[in-house]
Amino acid sequence: MDTSPSSSASVSLEDTALLSARHICKAFQGNLVLSEVDFTVQGGEIHALVGENGAGKSTLMKILGGVHRPDKGEISLSGRGFHPRSPREAITHGVVVIHQELSLTPHLNTEENIFLGHYPVTAFGTVDRKRMRAETLKLLHRLSVRINPAKTVRQLSVAQQQMVEIAKALSLNPKILVLDEPTAVLDDEAARVLFQVLRRLRKQDLGIIYISHRIEEIFEIADRVTVLRDGRCTGTANVKEVDQEWLIRRMIGRNLLIHQTTQNDGGTVALRVWDLSRKGHFEEISFVVKQGEILGLAGLVGAGRSEIAKTIFGLSRSSSGSVEIFGKALKAGNPNDSIKAGLVYVTEDRKADGLFLNRPVIENITAGNLKPFFKFPCLRLKSEWNFAREMISRFDIRTRGLKTPVRILSGGNQQKVLIARAVGLRPKILILDEPTRGVDIGAKQEIYSMIEALAAKGIAIILISSEMAELLRLSENILVLRDGHVSANLTRETATEDAIVKAAAFVQTKGAADE
Repeated sequence: MDTSPSSSASVSLEDTALLSARHICKAFQGNLVLSEVDFTVQGGEIHALVGENGAGKSTLMKILGGVHRPDKGEISLSGRGFHPRSPREAITHGVVVIHQELSLTPHLNTEENIFLGHYPVTAFGTVDRKRMRAETLKLLHRLSVRINPAKTVRQLSVAQQQMVEIAKALSLNPKILVLDEPTAVLDDEAARVLFQVLRRLRKQDLGIIYISHRIEEIFEIADRVTVLRDGRCTGTANVKEVDQEWLIRRMIGRNLLIHQTTQNDGGTVALRVWDLSRKGHFEEISFVVKQGEILGLAGLVGAGRSEIAKTIFGLSRSSSGSVEIFGKALKAGNPNDSIKAGLVYVTEDRKADGLFLNRPVIENITAGNLKPFFKFPCLRLKSEWNFAREMISRFDIRTRGLKTPVRILSGGNQQKVLIARAVGLRPKILILDEPTRGVDIGAKQEIYSMIEALAAKGIAIILISSEMAELLRLSENILVLRDGHVSANLTRETATEDAIVKAAAFVQTKGAADE
């Protein structure tokens, strides 16, 4: 195991640890998933756990959460042996896991969700609603958030729902709180609020395990970090003593290449959007994208980025304005016409809107374009299989086979399948909505390389992303949106994180790319 800058202090930390896991091993059907993993959490500490998909993070958390039992190793909590045989037993002892997919019931109100499964009761055995309201208000006050306890969860924003999930966990009196990708569906402002809450909980001596693919978050919120790769611990360190290069090298076994798209000085205008509006969503959006150019769309959640993309593609109808592809007007509200004209959209929600999760990889790759494989009266299966194999090789999709259900693939490989399907339509213009959401750092690097390669072949790309580092790394120009309006048009020379944040949330700015 790689030693970290803080490894000399690890022995003394073990003696005072709130949670200590030593020499943890776990195998499934002979496949070793965790091997001799050591992991400790102090009270009043935020300890980040990072690694690529398949590194063993989820298995380790499932062991701590009582879903699995280790084949080998010892776990202690508050100095006593801790061997939960079920999630309920883990919760009873004080380990509560908040999963990436929120477990709230939309039609119940806030207080009912917080105490679901352990409602306070009166002497008569009925729900003590007065006490439940009082306890809910105490929990929300502890988090310093304002949410009406009587509001149903479906009426709350995603950020508020996250706070309700945390309040629900706190109602169980945890000693250890595990958060799995808590910012996956949050914008930057909501993430900042979450971090403020976690810092307050840290001061209350709670031990917090923070799992995230977003490297920059680790350095903003965590005190220590443990890295897993291929089921082994490759390092534990105080966050202040290491940098991103140290972290990434231990995650993927190599340094992360810094991609920089070359400046596109010319090229034919592939897409022109003029005064496009959709009442109640966005107004008077105008921009152009040239062949081989990557145009970034930035902004907070609700700024209108995805709504603009869907309207351009034809999933929604505009109320005014026009869209031109290579100088020809595109009929509004018709995705089939868009695809025929060379415009393809890749959704931000691959599971809900993009993939057929229970269908095999081959069908997901070819689903949007079976015409080349059809010869009346039947489908030419050999041609379809050859095409799918070619795309799997081209995009390095790691799968057991063409017939593997796509739900079994990692998030990064699912995303590659979605992009492969889009590229199979031979687009001239590609809209990528959050193309690296929920994928690990290694898969991100591969997807970045794909995007750059597509742009190098002359495909015009619109990149929608909530990650500023991603936009700054790939985009030639960045259009910043706020409340459905363009607040800034930044060039590579004028685009910085500070400029994007100000344009997205505070100040109207102008960049050199305005036309």
